[in-house]
Amino acid sequence: MVIRSKQRLNIFKPYNIVLVEPEIPPNTGNIARLCSATNTKLHLVHPLGFKISDKELKRAGLDYWHLLDVQEYQNWEEFYLNHSTKRHCEKPSRFAQGKLRDEAISKTLGDCHVGASAPPRNDSEVKFWYISTRGEKNIWDVEFNPGDYLIFGSETKGLSENIVEDKRNKDSIISIPMNGKARSLNLSTAAGIVLYEALRQVTVEKKLIKLTSI
Repeated sequence: MVIRSKQRLNIFKPYNIVLVEPEIPPNTGNIARLCSATNTKLHLVHPLGFKISDKELKRAGLDYWHLLDVQEYQNWEEFYLNHSTKRHCEKPSRFAQGKLRDEAISKTLGDCHVGASAPPRNDSEVKFWYISTRGEKNIWDVEFNPGDYLIFGSETKGLSENIVEDKRNKDSIISIPMNGKARSLNLSTAAGIVLYEALRQVTVEKKLIKLTSI
């Protein structure tokens, strides 16, 4: 069954979905289709459990790939250093090599970590939201704004311990309410739930996005 909408979301500032080391091609394909339908930018953090040319990935995304805004990163550190919301953060020198560069990255992540230690947020700033079953808050407890990053871990491992155990991220780790019987949701299902809650807030509550008839 094909579901088509008769209403168009007029999105002026898209959300971002970040998949950290995704493993299953159809999940990423479904999320790619979700992103193409909502003007959401997709960020893929390597290593991936598949190739972008994978037939299962493209089949799940059908013919929507030409509408997709997608960017890839070699690892989490590269993504983080490119999208940290702190204005004063500086990237390590591109000339640094080996141990020196590793130390520079570590220092930068320590100084510029997004989380409870970040400066007070205003409407012009974007936020990193880490979606995890270990979040003490849920998606109905927080305020989403256009441009925010919705970050998901891999299907089998979730987000790394470095992220979920960091006290500075405590207020940024959120979960999706469930009945307590199932361990978790499918990755693409979870992405759709969180993204549309974020869109609902800015469309229905804040009225920052308008719906028009198609």
